[in-house]
Amino acid sequence: MASDLLHIKDGYFFEFPKVLLKSNRKSADQFPAWFVRNDADYQSFEADQIVERLGELGVDPVALSTLKSDWLAWQKESPANYAWPLDSYLEKQYTAVEQQASEWAKEFAPEAADGLKAYLAANPTPQVRWFHELLDSPKSAQQWQLLKQEVNGGPFLDRYLREHGESWGSEKIAEYNESLDGKWLISQPFGTPRNAYEAESGFCISRYMIIEIVVAILLLVIFGWLARRLATGESPKGKAWNLLEGMTQGVRSQIVVPAMGEHDADRFMPFFYTLFYFILGCNLMGMLPFVGAPTAAFGTTLALAVVVFVLGMTLGIRKFGVLGYLKNVCPDLGLPWYLAIVLVPILWVIEAVSLLIKHVVLSVRLLLNMSAGHLVMLGILGIGISVEAAQMGVGGWSAVALVSILGTTLLSFLELFVAFLQAFVFTFLAAMLVGSSIHHH
Repeated sequence: MASDLLHIKDGYFFEFPKVLLKSNRKSADQFPAWFVRNDADYQSFEADQIVERLGELGVDPVALSTLKSDWLAWQKESPANYAWPLDSYLEKQYTAVEQQASEWAKEFAPEAADGLKAYLAANPTPQVRWFHELLDSPKSAQQWQLLKQEVNGGPFLDRYLREHGESWGSEKIAEYNESLDGKWLISQPFGTPRNAYEAESGFCISRYMIIEIVVAILLLVIFGWLARRLATGESPKGKAWNLLEGMTQGVRSQIVVPAMGEHDADRFMPFFYTLFYFILGCNLMGMLPFVGAPTAAFGTTLALAVVVFVLGMTLGIRKFGVLGYLKNVCPDLGLPWYLAIVLVPILWVIEAVSLLIKHVVLSVRLLLNMSAGHLVMLGILGIGISVEAAQMGVGGWSAVALVSILGTTLLSFLELFVAFLQAFVFTFLAAMLVGSSIHHH
């Protein structure tokens, strides 16, 4: 079974049991392009070509003599540096030194016309100095961009595969196939992945994006059917009709009306219906094997919170005007003018920051509640398959495995309850935040 951890990790693939989806690639050219680009042999070949071309551009041979070794050492310094190619290394180093130079210049050379040059003069950094000089010239900077486009283009990859693809031995191919077992890679027509989790350029389609589209389509189908039934004017018939209508009425009477009041609730019900059922659908997707909950990703929950914030601000400005909305951020305390002059600006800043924090907390609350359950399930399930458990006798291992399975099963029921609860809580808090923006405090 797929790891529970993958239920909270977005990526450009779907995970299935390895025995059901084996990778049987026979040669280097059958692997995805991004996979080959992360191979150490390919990156070494690419680095050699970059060094050679930089020499042709007139870069000091002494600086180039240690460039490749410096880059390889940098890759090993931190997991965050792993598999970044030589061209990215140079630009990352350059950006880091630019930031250091900016801070240094503020303190030690505030009058310098070029803080970076002043910094490099005081803190010689050979690798960055020659690269800065390269980018400082419009002609050589353009040549560098052309070089980057060349080594990152498809023809360069094809050249490597023609010249060195056969050097991939059976052991390497078997190891790479094993790492791809169980992974159904998502086609990327609009972008280029850097690896299975990060985009390098363009717009890459992730697993959670597909799941969210599926949830949206399901909502259109289900509630389109419900709308056609309601349009007939008949009494609800059947379990599905009664369930959906009962839940929809519950969203209105138990969430939106208590948060916003009867007068304003019906105006915004389409939004809050959609919000509740979309979050619920995404939450429930996390209960399906090999799928995952998009609401366990911060990008999803933050986007939902931003939508709530923008809606509240738009409605508040529409009702009170820009100045009226900004004034409404701070409650009317009835202070005398001589105190209001001092305290109201301070309180306004506090309330404005508090408003932003509330929306961030709204997203984090949903994120943590949806991801925490999977992490706990992963921990309990891991007890039964740990090394310590494997070293026990049959009786001891059976007891541990039974506890692990029962614990995971009980937590699954709890996760089902949490899926509904968090959709309820998020929608309720969203209704309160939107309601506060259209009412005087």
